[in-house]
Amino acid sequence: MNELAKEYPFIHVYAQKKPRQPVIIKANTEGLCVLLNAIVAAIAYQQTNGTAEIFDGDAEVYEVVVRLVNTHDELAPQHIKLKNNEPLKSSLHTRFANSHCCG
Repeated sequence: MNELAKEYPFIHVYAQKKPRQPVIIKANTEGLCVLLNAIVAAIAYQQTNGTAEIFDGDAEVYEVVVRLVNTHDELAPQHIKLKNNEPLKSSLHTRFANSHCCG
């Protein structure tokens, strides 16, 4: 078996294929740490998003965005709309290079 590099955050999120199926998140420790940091940032800095830059199983980099919402309309699936076509920003952008939260 090929072991995942411990210093890089690997996460794979498996979406539901049918109603009532669980969403499955598989990750190494570093991946769970950066995801946790993004969740904490979304709670702490409610006016912005928490984000985590992570790798999937193919070692391709992508961004996970965590947004705190308060209404059903905000919770509805839709593209994230930003004012004035600004790029998506977060108050805490957790990158693999500085994400060692779990020891």
